[in-house]
Amino acid sequence: MLILVADGASNADVAARLHITDATVKTHLGHIFTKLGVSSRTAAVSRAQSLGILR
Repeated sequence: MLILVADGASNADVAARLHITDATVKTHLGHIFTKLGVSSRTAAVSRAQSLGILR
């Protein structure tokens, strides 16, 4: 999911690609934000890159 977000996909794009609902995408992103200690999509991608989770 974070790879798709990093590629610029919207929640609707992510949902369609993963065959899940928009609400599920929002829930998962919220969990990702919490785990990374961030509050936005941009910050999540940046933090994940700095941690080596994303290249």
